[in-house]
This record gives sequence, C-alpha cells and structure tokens, in this order.
Amino acid sequence: MITFFKFSPNGENLLSWTSETFDLDLSFSLDALTPKPPLFDWEIDPDITDHITYNEREITKLRSCMAQGNCRRNQEKVVLAFAHTWPQAIIDGWRGGEGVWAMSMFRAMRELGYTVLIGMNGWGQFVGQTRLFALEETLAHYRMFPDQVKVIIKSAWIDDCIKNPACIKSDINLTGIPRWKREFAMNFFPDEHTRFGLDYKWIIHADRHFKGQEETEKLQYIGYSFEEECKKRPFVPHKQRPMASWILAKQATLFHLSTVETAFNKSYFELASQEPGLEDMSFRGAYQVNGEYMKNWIHDSPVQALNGVVNLGKIGPEEFGDEVANARMMIGVGNPALSPSPYLALCSGTPFLNPIKSWDLEHPDDRSKWVSQHNYLKWLDPPYVYNVPAHDYEGFVSAIKSAIHSPPTKRYIDPPMTLDGVRKRVERLVETDWRAIAKEYMEERIAEGATYTWTL
Repeated sequence: MITFFKFSPNGENLLSWTSETFDLDLSFSLDALTPKPPLFDWEIDPDITDHITYNEREITKLRSCMAQGNCRRNQEKVVLAFAHTWPQAIIDGWRGGEGVWAMSMFRAMRELGYTVLIGMNGWGQFVGQTRLFALEETLAHYRMFPDQVKVIIKSAWIDDCIKNPACIKSDINLTGIPRWKREFAMNFFPDEHTRFGLDYKWIIHADRHFKGQEETEKLQYIGYSFEEECKKRPFVPHKQRPMASWILAKQATLFHLSTVETAFNKSYFELASQEPGLEDMSFRGAYQVNGEYMKNWIHDSPVQALNGVVNLGKIGPEEFGDEVANARMMIGVGNPALSPSPYLALCSGTPFLNPIKSWDLEHPDDRSKWVSQHNYLKWLDPPYVYNVPAHDYEGFVSAIKSAIHSPPTKRYIDPPMTLDGVRKRVERLVETDWRAIAKEYMEERIAEGATYTWTL
C-alpha cells in the first residue's frame, strides 16, 4: 500500500491524502541494486618461480583458514588445474593461445575467491630437481581436500586417471577421484573428439565456430578476455598511425605449406606495396625462419624470409601489443586457426583480414559453409573484419585499401569476451552440480544397456 499526500503550493499545509494498493514486481529492480561481491586479488607472489611453491602456499592458506574458521568467500572450493599449460602460463609467462586461455581462467577463479592448485599432465616431468608424475600428483592433491575439490581440469588428450583403477573412484577404490570431477577436458578448439565417456559438457573450450553458439552448443564454452590488456593502451586514431600492416605469422613455414593451408602467396606483400595508394604501406611481422617447423607439411622449400615484409624476429607480448595497436590492419595468412591475436587487434581498433580457405562453390556467400582462418570472426563485417577468399589477390589489395580509407573509430570487444563474461562462465563451471548431471546421464546409459566400472 502506498499513501499519496497533497500539499498546498507552498508546501506548508496538508490538504488531503489517499491510499492505493498496487501489485509490484520489484525483483528486477532489487537485483539490479544488489551490489556485486568484491573481487579478490588474483596475482601470485612475485617471488614464486615454480608451481610446487605456489601450491604449497595456497594449501597452507587453505588449511589455516579452515582450522581457524575464517576462510574468505569461496576459498574452501578448490579447483585442480593439472594441465601443463597452466604452470607454463602462470609461472613461466607463456602466452600462446592455450596460455592466454589458462591465464584468463586462472584470473577469473582467483578473483572469485576459489583456491586454484596447478600442475602438470604428463609422466616424468621435472621441476628443478623434482621429478613429477602427474597421476600421483593429481591424486595426492585431491586426497588432501576430497570434499573441497569441485572440478579437476586436464588436457584434452590425457585419460591416464580415467583408465587407471587405482586412480578413479569405484566400488573397490572408494578414495579414488570421481569421474564427474576428473573428466573436464581442456580443448582450445570447440571439437567433440576428446570425449571419454561422460557428456559433452565435460569438454571445456576457448573459442567458437558459430555466432550465438555459447548457449546452444553441446560443449561448454569458457573463453578468455583481452579486455584489460588492450585497454592499457589508448586507442590510436588511424590517422595518427604509421602506414603499416601487421602480418599474423610466427613462422615463415606458414607461407610454404600447401595451397589449401597457405591462403596467400608470399609474393603478395611485395606486389601490394607497389599498388596505387599502397606505395607507402609497410608490411611488418615477427616470425622465425625454421625449416624444421612443420617439416612434414612443407610443400615449397627451402623455407625463406618474406620479401617485402620487415621481420622483427622474436618479440615479447608488450612489443607485440604496441605493434598491433599502431597497425592499420592485421593480415591473416591461413594459420594458425582461431588464434587469439585477432581479438587483441579488434580490441585495439585494428581490423583483421580473415582468409576464407574453402567455401561452397554453389553458394559462395553462405558463411556457414566457409572454413576460414578464424571461423568465429567470419560472422563479422567491415570495418572490423574483411573476409577474403584464399588466393584472391585483388580482394587482398582491396581489403587493405578499404581498411585504410574506412577504418574503425573505436574498439571492438566481442560481448562474451569481457572479463565479467569469463568470470560468469568460470563460476558456472565450478558451482554446477556435476554429480547430479553425471548421475542422470549414467542412469540413461544404463537403461540403454551400458555398464560402468566406476561409481559416483
């Protein structure tokens, strides 16, 4: 009930009042007004040089807060990330595609307050003088906190624990790891071939093939974010940028593969710089000339440096980010597929030339049939993404000219790839009742005649 008062114009005298009753749905408003829980510091201690030391400190913190009853929000929920990309990214600073993805997940988990322990996924790997056996390492850490461990992330192709009766929980091994915790396969690409027995939702992946796939796919998209990294640099208006385009290739071998995999002939760059309107264009890159890289795939040898491309050699992520933020365009050459780098370019306001490697000859405009270097970005259009058929020199030149004459005026961040978006999907991963989902899936398979040697 709400009461309405009517005052005199000067506000001194109450003239009348009425009371009304309304049915109000305040759920949306109240939810919008509810403050979000604060995020926690996610970075590790600067003196840590190996994942063993990192884990020891996190375990000490967790045991201490559990004993004293003062754990922070989510601290008693443990994620075991035992895939080699995690120590490589977090400890060694590796920023390949999988490293970018692991770092984004790690950050999101730590910001949400979860305890994250990391490790290897291969047999007999050394850290300093310590030889680690991943199966024993995973089991040992799980058995420290069997009730607290929510999910265990492994590399996609690793199934040693799943196949080992001494590791997986069963009627004869009650202290083993339940499969519904152990089977989260980290596969960068959204492919289904890494499924080992549970439903496809146990395959987590970094990127997508189709727009809007996040909510309808069989698998589980987690993704990553460049939001903070690109925003560290101011957006550079294109008129203030040098006349330079960045070539997306870390190896010269990528220009010596088959015509299916190498989208543009290595002569294109030198030829393009002689085209009207592109005489001042400089093509730049940072690649290695290594004839051993993808040796069995080379069709055109010897592997040589590219004419017409300034090669900076091996550079670090900071210099790479600066180059991309000041380029007029990033040019894909066919590989690597689903590379994170074009997202960094778009977030910097730098358009991406996306090679289309194959298409339906009868329906060449049907994007669902395109296979492009970056299969998700094929759904975007200029001024951010220029989709160009492989070996189309005129289209190649036209895209570069268009990027110069009609450049982006602001950044583009794919909506699911914000920091907050990654946090929400990581939270869903950790908080979902996977045991209940596995139980339902298991019962359906048993009804169809399947048998299981493991238990929930």
